[in-house]
Amino acid sequence: MYRFAIEKVLDERFLTRLVEKFRAREIPEYDRLDRYYASRNDTVRLRSMKSGKPNNKILHGFSRYISNMATSYFMGKPIRYQVEDKEYHEAIQDYLKDTYNYNYEISKAASKKGIAFEILYINEKSELRGRKYEAQEILPVYSPQADEFLECAIHLWETRDLDGNLLSDGADVYDKTDIWKFRRKNKAALYDLYEVEPHYLSDVPVIVYWNNEEQTGDYECVIPEIDAYDKAQSNTANDKDYFTDAYLIIKGAGGGFTDDEGNEIPQSEAERNLRNSRVMFFDDNGDAKFLVKQADGSQDEAYKDRIFRDIFFISQVPAMTDESFSGDLSGIAIRYKLIGLEQLAIMKENKFRLAVQKKIKLVTDWINLKYSRNYDPSLVQQIYERNFIDNDTEKIENAGKAEGMVSKETQLSMLPSSVVPDTKEELERIAEEKRKEEFGYGEEEIPEDET
Repeated sequence: MYRFAIEKVLDERFLTRLVEKFRAREIPEYDRLDRYYASRNDTVRLRSMKSGKPNNKILHGFSRYISNMATSYFMGKPIRYQVEDKEYHEAIQDYLKDTYNYNYEISKAASKKGIAFEILYINEKSELRGRKYEAQEILPVYSPQADEFLECAIHLWETRDLDGNLLSDGADVYDKTDIWKFRRKNKAALYDLYEVEPHYLSDVPVIVYWNNEEQTGDYECVIPEIDAYDKAQSNTANDKDYFTDAYLIIKGAGGGFTDDEGNEIPQSEAERNLRNSRVMFFDDNGDAKFLVKQADGSQDEAYKDRIFRDIFFISQVPAMTDESFSGDLSGIAIRYKLIGLEQLAIMKENKFRLAVQKKIKLVTDWINLKYSRNYDPSLVQQIYERNFIDNDTEKIENAGKAEGMVSKETQLSMLPSSVVPDTKEELERIAEEKRKEEFGYGEEEIPEDET
């Protein structure tokens, strides 16, 4: 974590050193995590063997499985936002609605590398928009003060020609009011400030999404185990190849080394003659056997099984192919088996909620500025729901049993989101139906003589 004052970051020489340090220390690790997600695991993929020896490279997609499972469980269902003020709710929903499952992709990026970013900006039509950025593209700089708020963020970018030659290397520094744009023609030069423009938002317009307090990816802690499993499986495949290509040792053989007339066959022709005749004669001390490595396959499989279990135990993501998930399990039983994944999701939610709260504040401040309103962002409630196969019938029955014991709003909140996606809207529909039943018209159909 980098902690510097904005005045220091805007110094061209210091900015150049800071970016170079980030690219040398952080980006290689982020790139490595990307490779593991893409099942291009380093240890076996990069190893070499002596010429002529088997060199199988069996790579496993544990990283992809862990990240996808954790992200889908946590953010498979979009965040719901609730606020009492109907006008404010409609206004902010236009900016926060998850039409393209935007939050899911941000959460997945954070799951892979421990951190992800979003930049809010005003386009040429004066519309507020957001864009996701990967960990390699943004360098966050925090305040050196005790509160550690985001002091500024540096967006790194490059332009290249068709042959991949660098044309321009840029660094845009976002602070609380402006965007300071730097660039250089090659990476040996210092950054040069060429433009400053306002971003029109109330704070640094960069949203930082941490995966957890340590800013680590979901599979980062099990990379050594993944490498060990890749190596074990690859070595097993190598042993199979060694067995297939094993040397045949022939000792004291007569048959096959002479022709039908008893003439000795040249050694270079002996192998072919043996294959054709399929007969060998041995003297008293003769023998023929393959030269193979003696190995206990059961020990190898036990070793791989232990690594396999460790990968899922340490990552807190269950292996859904495990026999413990087979059979007709109740919802409670399945939730118990997913308790590790639930704890992981809670850590993710705690950090994601803080990031979204900043986004809500920036969006609300923009709405207040643009439409001369005075909405309070602290009134917006975020509702997270796990992507879990629930027994909807059981939930509906439990909600029905709560009749008369809790408020109508609490009772409706007990129902599945597939039935009642928004409690406030559902209460309004119920009230509207009651008005129609009692008076024969709804609120929007009030006759003129009763206004």
